[in-house]
Amino acid sequence: MRPNRLASNLTKGLMLFLLLATGLSGCMFFGGRDAQETPSEEQIATGPTDLENTATGAQITVPDGWRVAREGLRKTADIYAVYPSRDLYASVLSERAAVLSQFDLEDNATQYRRLIRSELDDYEGENRLGTSSIDGMPAVQYEIRGRVGGVPVVYLHTTIKGADNYYQVVGWTTENGYEENEETLKAIALSFRKTES
Repeated sequence: MRPNRLASNLTKGLMLFLLLATGLSGCMFFGGRDAQETPSEEQIATGPTDLENTATGAQITVPDGWRVAREGLRKTADIYAVYPSRDLYASVLSERAAVLSQFDLEDNATQYRRLIRSELDDYEGENRLGTSSIDGMPAVQYEIRGRVGGVPVVYLHTTIKGADNYYQVVGWTTENGYEENEETLKAIALSFRKTES
């Protein structure tokens, strides 16, 4: 597949992820935004780097070579980081627990995954992983496989229940990219922590 088509398909995957992030609370942030828009990026320091959204206290650690998006689609996420040359993406989104109070952790995770499935061109299945807590907070984690624009993709989706917020930590890439970088995406998800805001 040509690089431009792959980037376009992964941008569509990013849009899917950001749409699912707003789906449960009914908020829409896209108002006419072109789906092909690519967020601006900034090189982050070499070596493992902590990324934090000081407004929500969400924090993750990304390895060397990742970039943090500063404009465009990143505005809808607490944290949005990319490794463009490897087609790797990671994002953190938070929603106030009061918005989702009618659901428990399992129900929220199910709703988020249902939104992903409904937006994939082809849904191929999901697999629950053994993660049950992250930074002392209850969590559930799934691999979700499907196709976006004909490209096989894998989402590593983690739902975390904090004291006041639910958090989604999502890493995604092509199926081949996931096979090569699965441990990196899992490490990013497991690095999630909530700092005092």
